[in-house]
This record gives sequence, structure tokens and C-alpha cells, in this order.
Amino acid sequence: MYTTRYANIALLVTTLIQYPFIMKKPYSNAEQVPSLWFPLVKKFYQAHYPSGKPNKADPIWVIRHENKILCAVRLKHIAGAQLLTAMVTAPSHRNIGLGSHLINSIHPALSEMPTYCFAFTHLVPFYHANHFTTISAKMLPEELENRLRAYTAQGRNLTPMCYIRR
Repeated sequence: MYTTRYANIALLVTTLIQYPFIMKKPYSNAEQVPSLWFPLVKKFYQAHYPSGKPNKADPIWVIRHENKILCAVRLKHIAGAQLLTAMVTAPSHRNIGLGSHLINSIHPALSEMPTYCFAFTHLVPFYHANHFTTISAKMLPEELENRLRAYTAQGRNLTPMCYIRR
């Protein structure tokens, strides 16, 4: 009995050492932002990701804790698909698994239609770990392919990816 208990504790400690990004606090699941929250979301993006301008027309999902937004993502609907974009976590809450928790919490919304993202190269492993796979730009819907081409022409180093968890 004690051997099993100690083995489980040892496994937990080993896991936390190998994967330090695992969430240590239980945070709530993501919530879709109602229109009344839009000013708070806009302020969050201005503070932590100024180029990630939120749009009232797009579904925005957040994780909050003690009435503060900690993590947000936008799903932009384009040509029968959606683009996961403007994902940001408050700097004080990065590298604890909150981004992964957000993506897993919105699985039903990501599965409604084909979902793509344009990942910065350094974030490709994060998206791979969260059910996205790298795809060729030719596999994107035409409008998304055009957007990707425009973004890369501006010097952005982006990788097209598709959500594959069903």
C-alpha cells in the first residue's frame, strides 16, 4: 500500500520536473467573452499583445482568475473555416500550462469547423503539443493562404497549422 503511494508521489514529482509548464493551480475553464466584457478584453490585449487587436465580431475566449483575464484567444471566421489568432497569456502566468488549458477548454469551438493557426516558429512545439499539426500553405483555404503569404511577405516567420483533435 505504501509502496504504491510513494511510487505515485515519485511519478508526480518526476512529471513536474520534466514538464515544468504543467499548471500548478486549478484555473477555471475558458469562457466566451460576452459583449459587455469587450472593453476589458481590449485593455488586456493593449497591455500584453498590442498587435492582437480584438474584434467584437469574432468569438474571443478567456481564462479569468479573481476577476482578471489571464489568457485570451480569438477565433476569426474566414471562408467556412476559423483562424486561431491573437493567443496571449499575461506574462506573470506564462509557462504554467495556461495556454494549453485554454486550447483544451475550447475544444468544442475548435471542432465546429476546420481550424487553422499561423504559428510563430518558436511556438510550433507548443501547438504540436496541443493538437495542431503542421501543414503546407497549399492545404489552407484560398483566403487564408493569401493572408499567410501577405504576413510572410512582411517578414513574419510563420508556420501554417491545422487543429486535428476531433
